[in-house]
Amino acid sequence: MNLHCKQPKNRNELLLYPHVEQWVSEDNPVRLIDKVVDMFVEENSSSITFKGQKAKGCTSYSPGTMLKLLLYSYFNWISGSRRIEKETYRNIEAIWLLGDLKPDHWTICNFRKENKEMIRLVAIEFRKFLIANGYIQGHRVVFDGSKMKAYAAREVYSEKSLNARITKIEEQLDKYLDNSDQTDELEDRLEAESKENEALKAKINQLEEEKDKLKNLKDKLEKSGRNYISPTDPEAPLMKNRDGKMPCYNVQTGVDTKHHMIVLAEATTDSTDMEMLKINVEGIKAQLGLIPTSVEADKGYANINQIIEIEENPNTKCIIPIQESNSKRQDDSNGINFVYDLENNQYTCPNNKKLKQLKTVCKHSDQLYNIYKCNDCNDCSIKGKCTKSKTGRSIKVNIQHQWIRAYKKRMEEPTNREKIKQRKTIVEHPFGTIKMIMGKFCFLLRKKHKVQIEVDLYSTVYNLKRLINIENMQALFEKVEKYNWKIA
Repeated sequence: MNLHCKQPKNRNELLLYPHVEQWVSEDNPVRLIDKVVDMFVEENSSSITFKGQKAKGCTSYSPGTMLKLLLYSYFNWISGSRRIEKETYRNIEAIWLLGDLKPDHWTICNFRKENKEMIRLVAIEFRKFLIANGYIQGHRVVFDGSKMKAYAAREVYSEKSLNARITKIEEQLDKYLDNSDQTDELEDRLEAESKENEALKAKINQLEEEKDKLKNLKDKLEKSGRNYISPTDPEAPLMKNRDGKMPCYNVQTGVDTKHHMIVLAEATTDSTDMEMLKINVEGIKAQLGLIPTSVEADKGYANINQIIEIEENPNTKCIIPIQESNSKRQDDSNGINFVYDLENNQYTCPNNKKLKQLKTVCKHSDQLYNIYKCNDCNDCSIKGKCTKSKTGRSIKVNIQHQWIRAYKKRMEEPTNREKIKQRKTIVEHPFGTIKMIMGKFCFLLRKKHKVQIEVDLYSTVYNLKRLINIENMQALFEKVEKYNWKIA
C-alpha cells in the first residue's frame, strides 16, 4: 500500500557526512558560548589553574572544554552530571562544541565542585562585558530574594531530637557492651560463631558511626545558633517558602532595569532580607564597580539604618516602601493619629491628650526608639479603640522619626509610586526563568560555597538568554572578539 507520506531514508544507505562546522547553524547560541569561553580562557590562561598542566599521568580535559559543557548544559535546562554525560553522545550541538570529547559524569561532577573560583570569574566577567557594551546600565537596580530548596530532605533535627536519638543509640550499645566481662564473652563467641558475631560487630560499628555523626551535628547546631539542622546539608537553615518549611538557601539577586539582566546573584543563609540591602549594594560595587543611582526593593528590605547609610552617598536614592507595624495599622483603621510637637517633644492624640517622653533610646531589633506615654486616658472617649492598658496609652517612636516621615512623603511621589509598582515586573522575571530551568529540584550540590557555583551558572546562562533575545548574533560575535576578557 503506497501512502502519500514523506519516506525516511534507508538506514543501510552509506552517506558522506558534511563538514563538522556545518553541523550547527551560524546563529546557533552554542557558537556564542564557544566564543565567550575561548576568549576568556585564552586571555586568562596564565592565571587559571587546572588539572593536566604537568606532562605526567593521564591527560585531562581542558578548563575550556568543561566550562563550555557546563554552560551549554545549564543553558538547555540540563544540570545533572549523568544527563550531561549522555548529551555528549547524542546531542549534535554538544558533540560540535566539544569536538566529540566525552567526559564521564564523575569528571563533570568533580570539575564543577573543584572550580568554584573559575566559574565565579566567568560569571562576573560576563557581567562586565554586558556593562561595557551597554546592555547593563547600573543606574536602577532592583533587589529581591527567593528561598530555594537545598539538596536535602525535609527532615531536620532539633537539639531535643538529637539528644533523644543519641540516648537511644547509647541504650542499644549498652545491650551489646554492658560491661567488660560481656565484651570478653563476646570476643570468645566471635571465634566460635563467626557469621552471627560478624553481623553483631557490624551493627555495633554502625551505631557508633551514627552516634559520632549525630554528636558532630549537635556541635554544628550549637555553633550555628539555629534551632534546627539538616543532616544532609548542615549549612542549609530551615526556611518557610511556598511549599512549606524545609532546608533552603535565600538567593539574592540584583536586576538592572534596562534589559532585566542580573548584576548580582548570591546564595545566603539569612532567612529574611532585612539585613541584605547594604550587603547587596556593596557586592555590586565590589564585583562590578557599579554604584546605582536608584536602589529598589520590597518591604522586606526596609531596614531604616541601612537605607540611611546607603543614602549618605548623595547620588544614590532608595525606593523601598516601609512596612508599618501592627499597632500603626490598627490605629489607622480606627482613625487614630498622633501629631508630633517638635518644640515640646511630645505627641497629641485625636482627643487632644498629650503623650510625653517616658524613656529615651530603647533598642529593639537593631532599631533605637523613644517611648511616649499618656497619663490622662481614664476619661477619654476613644480609649476603647486606642488602648487596653490601665495605665494609659504609650507609643514607641523611632529616633529617626523625622527622617522616616520625610522618606515616606518621598515614597508617595508619583514617579516613586510608579517605580514601586514596576518592581515585580522587573525582578520576578529572572527568578521565574531560573526556577523553570532548575525544575523541581533547585540545587544538586550541598553546602553554601558549592550552591554558589550553581547560582553563578544559572545567572550566567540567564544573562546569555536575555542577550540572545535582544541582539543580533553576528553583532555579538564581533563585540565578544573586541572585548578585553583579561581579569583585572
